[in-house]
Amino acid sequence: MRHGLLILLGMALAAALPAIATASWSNSGGGSGYSKAQALPAGNAPTASASSRSVTVSWTASGGAVPVSGYVVQRYDTSGVLQAVGSACSGTIAALTCTEQSVPGGQWRYTVTPLNNNWRGTESAQSSAVTVTAPSLTLTPTTTATLPATLTGQITSFLSGQTIAFRLDNASTGTLLSGSITPTPVPSNGTASVSVTVPAGTANGTHTIYAIGSAGDIASTSLTVSLPVSTTISTSAWDGRDASAGAAATNQSDTSAFSEDTRSAASGAFATTFSTSRYLQYAFNSPLPAENAVSSPVFNFSFASAVGGETTCFYFDVRRASTGAVIGTHGSAATPVACTTATTFKATSTALSEVTSSDIANDLLVRVYASSSGSHAINVDLATVSGTTSGMAFTLFEKNTVDASTGTATAAVPWSLFASDEAFYTSGSNWATAFSSTRYLKLAFPPYVPPSATVNSVTFKHSYRSANNGANVCYYFEVYSGATLIGTHGSATVPVSCTSSNTVWQTDSVALPEVTTAILANALSINLYVDRSTAGKSRHDLAQLAIAYTK
Repeated sequence: MRHGLLILLGMALAAALPAIATASWSNSGGGSGYSKAQALPAGNAPTASASSRSVTVSWTASGGAVPVSGYVVQRYDTSGVLQAVGSACSGTIAALTCTEQSVPGGQWRYTVTPLNNNWRGTESAQSSAVTVTAPSLTLTPTTTATLPATLTGQITSFLSGQTIAFRLDNASTGTLLSGSITPTPVPSNGTASVSVTVPAGTANGTHTIYAIGSAGDIASTSLTVSLPVSTTISTSAWDGRDASAGAAATNQSDTSAFSEDTRSAASGAFATTFSTSRYLQYAFNSPLPAENAVSSPVFNFSFASAVGGETTCFYFDVRRASTGAVIGTHGSAATPVACTTATTFKATSTALSEVTSSDIANDLLVRVYASSSGSHAINVDLATVSGTTSGMAFTLFEKNTVDASTGTATAAVPWSLFASDEAFYTSGSNWATAFSSTRYLKLAFPPYVPPSATVNSVTFKHSYRSANNGANVCYYFEVYSGATLIGTHGSATVPVSCTSSNTVWQTDSVALPEVTTAILANALSINLYVDRSTAGKSRHDLAQLAIAYTK
């Protein structure tokens, strides 16, 4: 009897206990047995809506036989990676909604999972993606050519209550910039007006300005600083025309550099086969503004056989003048760049992919290796490098040449007017004892000033002396841009200067204020009018323009 009562009492107690979701247990004793409780319901997919940096998540109650004591809210990115949820939506949420604050910018999906004490139901399907706008900073202008520069704009989607600091190029360690927001601190809508100053001394180029909130928000934007850069270039006269006799001007340009005019330079005798010890080497002038890209660079070489019917071929390498390092090779002994059997000139242009910047172009040597089937000289009518930089076409002329055609290198032979040295130009004829408009040296200068540049100053530097001692040599000059006379310096009655020495160079630097634009500077030529106290010649060691400009 007592045994039956105990059984009935146990059954009654079991019926009085609540059903627990997904709970299960097993008998660990010697017999076998298993019991499973009723399951918690699944969560219902929530909805999510964003307002500034807050997201409100709402859902309907999960129904079923088992009661629900609360919900767990979880946030995922659009790739399904679980994120840390903010405190207002963390832990167990007893209500059917919560609002997560300070949500990072991005797209997010939410789920809810019902709970009953320690037991968890099935996680809901994810909500539709909700977009939270990241903190942003906008400023104008986005490019400045003056410093200091005060930029204005706004921040948006910043957390309210923050103060804002500004830094240049690094959010943690960059230069702290003077700046402010209005209103301050950040208002509840997350938006404020901005004023920030970029200081003098900031380098040209693209920079990043950061707005850093005291609660950790960071936004950035770009600014390009494009200050005018002052540059001074020096360029020699390479095209010389001599009218010292009072007749038509004769071409006295560098015979192998300036143009394809059949005024050729003959090398020594090359061998019948190529040899790396037999070459012609050209060093080029360096007039280009630094740190600019170069496009379409080519080596222009016009050559001919010295003896008709003999085969002359060449290939070449390109070197840095400062180090001698080879940076490119074009053709080879087995596959020359070009060959000819004619005594008329063959023009070639070879692309130089290795010349990518003006810094490289300003530091060039080209070494031409040649062979002659008859072991004779080759004739060269042109050796230049041309291309485009800073919005202008340019041509580099050889400032000196080394002839190693025989296997033994000669001393470098410079262009006479390029530098103050012992290479000089002597007038082709005697000057008269009085100035004459028909007796002059015409010196033309190649263009190297970017078309958009502002010309600040131009100076003509000239070194000369008498060809023999005791005769007084004087000169004045005219400045032309193209065919237009734009300035005269000195006169027949008041020369620029005079000298009677045939050993000491007289050097003059004369400002040319009439050259005010890049257009004028890029088409300059100078007519030097010379006379002597007794008939005779003059010598000229330097004819150079120094052009200062900003761009």
